[in-house]
Amino acid sequence: MRLLIGDSARDTSSKIWYALPAGFLDVPLDALDPEPGTAQEEDLERALDLILDAAPEAERDRYAGALRDVRYMTAQMRNEGVIGCSLGMHYADDGSSAMSVVTVALRDIDWAPARITAVRAASLRETPENVELLTLPGGRPASISDTLVTMPDLADGLPSQELYQCNVYIPAPSGAQLGVVTLSSTAVGSRKHYRDMMVGIAHTVSFQDPLPEIERAVQADRTDAPAQGIKDGIIADFG
Repeated sequence: MRLLIGDSARDTSSKIWYALPAGFLDVPLDALDPEPGTAQEEDLERALDLILDAAPEAERDRYAGALRDVRYMTAQMRNEGVIGCSLGMHYADDGSSAMSVVTVALRDIDWAPARITAVRAASLRETPENVELLTLPGGRPASISDTLVTMPDLADGLPSQELYQCNVYIPAPSGAQLGVVTLSSTAVGSRKHYRDMMVGIAHTVSFQDPLPEIERAVQADRTDAPAQGIKDGIIADFG
């Protein structure tokens, strides 16, 4: 078993931990939507100016519009409780490149038993399909659903296309928060692969920092000390 632990896993302000398979790149939401008047906002403005200066003069307005759209979408995601976003690139079943987006949101909810929250969250979608209850490590309940959405025609003449969406709902042990992991991709032919991948991601989600146990297990393995119990727990959590 090999794990790559990112620097973000050591963020003491984190409220939820999760692992993604290889092929995903984190999007720095904080950097793209900084607080007004902060040094981070000044850094972003300078970076955007550099991008526009490097753009061909005939395309500068289009670049500026795209950058505004990115900032707007980032602000909208954060307003909806999204705290993590990653872009994925994988190979589809036919060998072509398949892109996807994974977002992680943490939402405050009214208290309810975890199992009820998991069922309710999946059923409240406009078009709940393929709903399945999951049992995560420690007996924690969760739910998963997926569907195909037909996107409308875009303004610049691009035709409509189907979008695959998969959602995993994981109630926090407190009963007052809900973790929502969402994957979206136009590679609808790979929906089974993506659904299986989302089930694997769900098994890594934790509302308590898992690093101490992981690092203890790694250290024990290096010294050949007995750590089978801990290692089994890690495998259960991270596959």
